[in-house]
Amino acid sequence: GMFRSTKLNESCLGSAVRAAEIATKHIGGRMMIFSSTIPTLGEEKLTLKQSREQTKSSAQADKEAELLRPAIVGYIDKAQALSGVQSTVELFVAPQSYVDLASLRPLAELSGGDLHYYPQFNYQQQGEKVQQEIVHTMTREMGWEAVMRIRISRGWKLSQYYGHHQRRGQDLLVMPSCTSDQTFTVVAEMDEGTVPDPVVTVQCALLYTNSSGERVIRVHTYGCLTVQSPQEVVNHVDPQAVAVTLGHLMMETQRPPREAKLAEARNYLNQQCQKIVAAAQNSPNAESLMTIPLYVLGLLKSPALRASNDTPVDLRGYFWSRLGSLSVPLTVAFCYPRMFSLHDLDLATGEAGDEGRIVLPQTLNLTAQCMVGHGVFLIEDGHQMMMWLGRQVSPDFLFSVFQVQAIEQLDPNAAAELFAPANIGAATDPLAIKVQNIIGAVRSERIPFMRLEIVRQQLDQGETKFFQYLVEDRTLGLQMSHQEFLQRLGHRPAGAAAAGTPQRGY
Repeated sequence: GMFRSTKLNESCLGSAVRAAEIATKHIGGRMMIFSSTIPTLGEEKLTLKQSREQTKSSAQADKEAELLRPAIVGYIDKAQALSGVQSTVELFVAPQSYVDLASLRPLAELSGGDLHYYPQFNYQQQGEKVQQEIVHTMTREMGWEAVMRIRISRGWKLSQYYGHHQRRGQDLLVMPSCTSDQTFTVVAEMDEGTVPDPVVTVQCALLYTNSSGERVIRVHTYGCLTVQSPQEVVNHVDPQAVAVTLGHLMMETQRPPREAKLAEARNYLNQQCQKIVAAAQNSPNAESLMTIPLYVLGLLKSPALRASNDTPVDLRGYFWSRLGSLSVPLTVAFCYPRMFSLHDLDLATGEAGDEGRIVLPQTLNLTAQCMVGHGVFLIEDGHQMMMWLGRQVSPDFLFSVFQVQAIEQLDPNAAAELFAPANIGAATDPLAIKVQNIIGAVRSERIPFMRLEIVRQQLDQGETKFFQYLVEDRTLGLQMSHQEFLQRLGHRPAGAAAAGTPQRGY
């Protein structure tokens, strides 16, 4: 390319976006922006003071919440202007250092797009992920120039709207583009002094232009029964939907006019969990309600919220942006990842089942008590996969899957390449085929593309990261196990059965 040999590393992102807006304002469409450095030139430049580069960790003193908010409003204004001309932004950021993602991410969020972030970018390790996500973004089915309106029965009101969109008026959601990758959340409240009808109806109408140029309207209508007894409500709560909504309400504490400290966001989740535990204690048939504190505990221990010095502010901001539009299954996976054992696969696991789908291993609870030193375990949170190999893992497993005789001979990066999409299906050993099938099947269920990282017990630094996923144990940032968390919330188990076993549907 014409700039291949340039040594200039400064960015004028704001001016580039302005030029692209002028060039496309008569037709709109999708704008794919690639950035690797903080913009320090041209429009909406971020100065050293504004970039707050000297504060690398989002857990320092009282600045953690401030660092998650934009330093300037210029990119918010640009997103609103782009939305007005029916242009959406897909923002790909692959930096080596801090870029003030909090100031840049509104470009994607407020124009109906997505943020893609690759911290400490290394092509050898992350190139496949970038490529897969670009291809997916370019080829997925899109709805253009979309507006959506949600209505609800008389006596009810929709008080909050969450997702990557802009709202005009009270109830019109505007999205220059929309895809099935994004989810919108609304909060419904009953009007004061109103007796609800036996059935409440919610209707969602989405008007958009498809890729063939046809103007299409899609309408979904949902009716649900109402009850007079709070006990009935408690007994029929969907814990996963509640966990997702609590996450949105938590993030609301960080937006104007409240702009609370991040510690207050954590306290908000704790307070809501205390109310949930109290309700469950008084409801003998509300076992599923006790799953909510487990999801909240996972959220508190995640990079989005954990109080530790290992989470750079840009990375935390990326996960906040991602949580803003994740589906229920992906949010649950982020809060409570799936863990599988790979060293003890039976005959059917890893093979195609009756419906042609790969049979996955049974999921395990996220505690080290489910692990063994001779085991191999895979964990995924919808964003990344990690494989942990114990020091006593069988040489037969190592040779069958990785073609090495001892764990010390294994190169984690080269081993991970064996499970790249291009290599899935290339194995000839029956066990290697099973492991490849499982990893390929898990990847196919998630968006975005999940990179695989392999760590060896007591040999690789990344092992600490793997154990941070074990949310039922004490972890960095929150030295509290699941049972200790429940006890602090006031839970008193009636019997020996463990409370809060997560639903395994996702």
